[in-house]
Amino acid sequence: MEASSATVAMRPTLLVIAFLCTTASMADTCPEVKVVGLEGSDKLTILRGCPGLPGAPGPKGEAGANGGRGERGPPGPPGKAGPPGPKAGPEDGVPGALSSDVPKAAHLRGVQGGRAVLSGLDILCIRISLSCLISGDRGERGPRGEKGGAGQSPSCAAGPRTCKELLTRGHFLSGWHTIYLPDCRPLTVLCDMDTDGGGWTVFQRRVDGSVDFYRDWAAYKRGFGSQLGEFWLGNDNIHALTAQGTNELRVDLVDFGGDRQFAKYASFRMASELEEYRLVLGAFVGGSAGDSLTYHNNHSFSTQDQDNDKSTQNCAERYHGAWWHFTCHLSNLNGRYLGGAHDSFADGINWKSGRGYNYSYKVSEMKVRPT
Repeated sequence: MEASSATVAMRPTLLVIAFLCTTASMADTCPEVKVVGLEGSDKLTILRGCPGLPGAPGPKGEAGANGGRGERGPPGPPGKAGPPGPKAGPEDGVPGALSSDVPKAAHLRGVQGGRAVLSGLDILCIRISLSCLISGDRGERGPRGEKGGAGQSPSCAAGPRTCKELLTRGHFLSGWHTIYLPDCRPLTVLCDMDTDGGGWTVFQRRVDGSVDFYRDWAAYKRGFGSQLGEFWLGNDNIHALTAQGTNELRVDLVDFGGDRQFAKYASFRMASELEEYRLVLGAFVGGSAGDSLTYHNNHSFSTQDQDNDKSTQNCAERYHGAWWHFTCHLSNLNGRYLGGAHDSFADGINWKSGRGYNYSYKVSEMKVRPT
């Protein structure tokens, strides 16, 4: 009877255990169950049960803060070279690049693996100098460099310095030739290759009165006239021609009757403008015209607007001719072209020891030659 009562009393407990085991068999693990009170107690104690069924998913959480940038990975292997692009035109401004696909105002973004990245396009750089065929923005102007020394052109280095040198090179015809001054300036001069052995450089010529010789200081400084007739070579040029070495002087005169006279001097030099183009003359060597120039030795050049003579009056203005006046003159070859005999006093192309103060020569030539 007691056994039967115990059986009845345990029936609910067994049912619960059976349920739990059935539920646990449906999962991977069963709860740890401990039955307490089987001997006189109807209580069942479950120390740990099975996990419950998963609940419904919760709402989406807010986005977290951005994480930091990771470290740059190692560069990948270079890709294969692509086919060459079409040749660029000069209007593209990028010689040898990707022709008209490259905009004229494109800018270089950088160099990657020997290639320039230009507005999304790759242009191959020259690896030796890492320079690209791209016209970049114009840089700032650099400081001005120091002035270099004066060089010599091939023409100057090998060119003739005088008419005499031209003669020694086989130029036997009188006429206009180019020579080179000591500072390498080319100068076109009239060379007399016939008179007294030739090789003379003519610096003054009067033949027909076609050129006015009554001019100011600036005109005589630079020179004036025509290759076809009359001229003054220019005081600066005459100075440059005679500044180095020794040059003899010859004065040739022809009157309107065709008679020829000359005067010759051992040396001739014209000083620079700083010395007012002073005449430095050597000894009178001889000649049928006599000596009418030694009187002017060591005297400054005077013109109508620059009076450098020793007279109380302006001799160049008084006698209508620029010259190396002292207290006026014994010669005045830059005077007026008066056509022979004249009544006016000493204002023509005069050479006193030749035909005097009242005769103006038809032809006058002054010329120098290195000795």
